[in-house]
Amino acid sequence: MPLHRLRDQLSIDAATRLQSQDRAAASANARPSTSQQPQEETLWVDRYRPTRFTELIGNERVARDVMAWVKQWDWCVFGHKKGKKRPRDENETEDEYHRPEQKLLLLSGPPGLGKTTLAHVVARHAGYEVMEINASDARSGTEVEDRIRPALESGSAVGSKKPVLLVIDEIDGATGAGDNSGSFVHKLVQLTRDEPMRKRRAGQKRDAKSARPILRPIICICNDPNASALAKLRPQAMHVRLMRPADAHVVKRLRQICEQEALRADTQALSALVGVARGDLRGCLNTLQFIKARSAEVSLSMVRTATVGMKQAETTVASVLNNLFAPMSKRRVKELGLTEAEEHKYVARLSHEVDASGRESGIAVGCFAHYATLRQHDSTLTRFEKANEWLGSFDAFSAAMYGDGEFALAPYLPYTLVAFYPLFQERGAPRVERSHEDWEALQMTRANEEIYKSFSQCLRVAGSRCGGAFRHLSNQPTLQLEAAPFINRIIAPHLRPVNRQIIKPEDRAVMTRLVTLMAAMELRFLPERGEDGQLSYRLEPPIDVFVTYDGKRAADIAVSRYAVRQMVATEIEAAITRQSEVVQKDTATGKASIFNTKTVATPPEPADGTSKHPNKRAKKDVTAPVEEKVRWPWIHTRLSCVLCCAHIF
Repeated sequence: MPLHRLRDQLSIDAATRLQSQDRAAASANARPSTSQQPQEETLWVDRYRPTRFTELIGNERVARDVMAWVKQWDWCVFGHKKGKKRPRDENETEDEYHRPEQKLLLLSGPPGLGKTTLAHVVARHAGYEVMEINASDARSGTEVEDRIRPALESGSAVGSKKPVLLVIDEIDGATGAGDNSGSFVHKLVQLTRDEPMRKRRAGQKRDAKSARPILRPIICICNDPNASALAKLRPQAMHVRLMRPADAHVVKRLRQICEQEALRADTQALSALVGVARGDLRGCLNTLQFIKARSAEVSLSMVRTATVGMKQAETTVASVLNNLFAPMSKRRVKELGLTEAEEHKYVARLSHEVDASGRESGIAVGCFAHYATLRQHDSTLTRFEKANEWLGSFDAFSAAMYGDGEFALAPYLPYTLVAFYPLFQERGAPRVERSHEDWEALQMTRANEEIYKSFSQCLRVAGSRCGGAFRHLSNQPTLQLEAAPFINRIIAPHLRPVNRQIIKPEDRAVMTRLVTLMAAMELRFLPERGEDGQLSYRLEPPIDVFVTYDGKRAADIAVSRYAVRQMVATEIEAAITRQSEVVQKDTATGKASIFNTKTVATPPEPADGTSKHPNKRAKKDVTAPVEEKVRWPWIHTRLSCVLCCAHIF
C-alpha cells in the first residue's frame, strides 16, 4: 500500500477515535446510574473487530507474508501484471496461470489471536469477498464437491461481483483423517492438484471428466498445524504461524476499548487479565464486557473473580498440586471466609478441586515427580512408603477403570491423591513446578509416529510404482531401526553448491543418484520461511529429525546447505516433470505404462499369407530384437542394497 494512503488512513482513524471518545464521554455524563443501563445486544468482540491493517496487533511480518501470498494470485484473478521478481524469487516455479507454487495457505496459532480476522482483513484489502466454511461441521468430502468447488469455479461469491477468497476455519477438526480417500482434507488436496485444462485442437471435443483449474486463493486456519488430520495438507500448503503478541500491546488495546466504553481500568488489572488469558484478546474482551454489565470500574479482585473458570482451564494442574503440598495462606483463608475448624477440613475441599480439574492422571504424575524431591526429616521413610501405597492404589483403580470398565471406582480416585496433603504439606514450601517431561515426551512420540507413518506411506507408493521394491522397508521396526538411519546418510552426500553446468562428473553422478532415489521415495525439499524471515529448505517427510538431538547432529552426516538443497530440489522437480510427461505421452498414444512392462517384437507373418492354427502356440522368433524391461537404477529388493548405498556416498 502506498505511503500517502497509509497516512490518510491513519488520519481518518485518529478522527474516528476522537469522535467515539466524545460520544462515550457524552453518554457517560447523560447516564444516571450503572444499574439502569440497557442490556447490550452486540458483543465487544464483534464491535471492535479490526477492519484495517493499522488496527491489527501482533507481528507485522506475518500480516505482510499473508498479503504477499494473496497478491500472487492477482494475475489469474484480476489480470494485473506482477511486479518485478526479486533475486531470491527467480527459482520459484509458476504454472501457466502464474499462480503460486503452493495453492493453499495454512494459518496456525493459539485460539483468540485473530487468525480469522487477519484473513478477512487481508481479503478485504486485496479486493476479495470472503466465503467462510467451518471444517468442523464438514463430515465428509462431499462438502468440497458440493460447496467449495462450485464457488471456486464460479469465481465470485453469491450476490457480489468481487472474486471469492475461501477461508476454511478449524480445519484441524475436520473428520475423516488418515488415508480415507473420501475425507474433507483429502478432497481439498485433490482439488488443488487438478491440472489446468489443455488447449483443444480444432474439432477436438472437450473431455467431460476434465475439471477446471482452481483460480482462487484458499486460506486454511487451524490451532495445531501438526494434527494428524493435516498430514496430507501440510506438504501442499504455505505455513504461516501467528504468535502471541506482546502483553504491552494487548493491554494498550484493552485500555483504548475501556476508554471508549467509559469503563475505568488500571494497568495492573488489565495486565493480570492478559496474563490469565495468555494473550487471548477474544477472552479478554468477553471478560471486560461481563464486568461492565455489573460495574463501571475494573479492579484486580474483579478480574480474579471473573477469570476463575479461565484460570482453572489453563493452570488447574499446577494450582491443585500447590494446594496438595502447601496449606492455604492466611490471606486466602480470609478471602474465603473460612473458620479455623473449616480450614482443617481439607478432604472435601481438595477432593472437589481434584475432581473438578478432570486431570487426575496429570496430578498423579505431578505428585510422583515432586514428592521425592522434598526434604522431609523422616529417618524411617514412613511418609514416602505411605505415598507409594497411595500411588499404587491410584494405579490399581485407574487400571480397573480403563482396563476392565469398572468406572464405579471413579469417585474414589481423588481421595488417593488428597492423602499427599497430610503427608507432605509444609507452610513456606516452594511452589510446585509441574514437570513437563512426560508431556513433552508424549508429544514428541506422537510427532515421530506421524513422521514414520507419512514416510511409510511414501515407501508403499514407491513400491507400487516399482513392483514392490520398497514395500519391505515400510514395516515399522525395519523402517525405524534399519532403513531410516541409512537413508538419512544417503540423502546427505558431500556436495558443493556449484553451477550444474560446471559440476564435476563424479559429483554429477552423485547428484543423479541422489535425485533419483529421493524422487522414488517421495522425499522432497520444500521452501519454508522462518520467523526471522530467512528462507530455508526443509525435508518432507522430516525424517532428518531422528538424527538430530538437542541441536547436535551425527558426525558422519554432512550438514546440508541452503544452496545444495535448492539445487537438489530443482533437479527433483525437473525429474518428476520429465517422468510425468513420459507417462502422459504413453497414455495419449495408447501404449502401456513404462513401469513393469515388456515389449516383445511380433514374429513376422508367413510369406504365403496363411494364418496359423488357433490352437497352436506361436513360435518365438529368436532372431527378432527384444526390448528388455525398463529397469530403474534405484529399484532394490533387499535391504542390503540400501545399506550398500550408504558406503557409496
